[in-house]
Amino acid sequence: SSAVPSGGRFRCPSCRHEVVLDRHGVYGLQRNLLVENIIDIYKQESARPLHAKAEQHLMCEEHEDERINIYCLRCEAPTCSLCKVFGAHKDCEVAPLPAVYQRQKSELSDGIAMLVAGNDRIQAIITQMEEICHTIEENGRRQKQHVGLRFDALYGILEERKKELLQSIAAEQEAKLQRVRGLIRQYGDHLEASSKLVESAIQAMEEPQMALYLQHSKELLKKITDMSKASMSSRPEPGYENMDHFSINVDYVAEMLRTIEFQTG
Repeated sequence: SSAVPSGGRFRCPSCRHEVVLDRHGVYGLQRNLLVENIIDIYKQESARPLHAKAEQHLMCEEHEDERINIYCLRCEAPTCSLCKVFGAHKDCEVAPLPAVYQRQKSELSDGIAMLVAGNDRIQAIITQMEEICHTIEENGRRQKQHVGLRFDALYGILEERKKELLQSIAAEQEAKLQRVRGLIRQYGDHLEASSKLVESAIQAMEEPQMALYLQHSKELLKKITDMSKASMSSRPEPGYENMDHFSINVDYVAEMLRTIEFQTG
């Protein structure tokens, strides 16, 4: 705690994960209850008086006055000296109980240490895989956004091209309409003038006085002749109203769009 102040950084000796101390210092680190329990057990064992440990000797079930003080290596069971000399373990190899006790206790301690170290490694792996999950989510979100932007760009190109093509159609449509409507006005003006001339001619035909009729008939006949000779042959050619030449084929483009795929390599 004295070597690593609050806010300091160091790496865990087991998993090598970088740890940042908060204002609580080392007391703010995550507790390992398994290791704490092991330490408590050792402390209790160390603090227990020797005579109390001696009083815990078990007595042999076959020989009630004999304490269990040896260990049968073949049967892997504690027993007493009489069982070794006269009893069920007389042909077995035995060892002093304290020696076997210390050896097995040391093995158990090593096993616990291995489990604790293994748990630390597993926790480090879990932490690493959780970080991988977070990275996967972040990378997936970024790539979704990237693909979305690329498709938005394609949509923009299609919209712009559609606008240009529609403007081309609208321009020719308007030009053709203006021409035809101009011809309609021209023919309408001619029709109106001709109708008025007809009315004037009919009124002249009803004039009873010959002298008065002849005063205006020559001019009227000239107007009728000029009106009849007026060229009204200008009209749209056959198929002028057709707009089929603006049709487009987007099948190959659609097929190309369907082949859009992620790049490899």
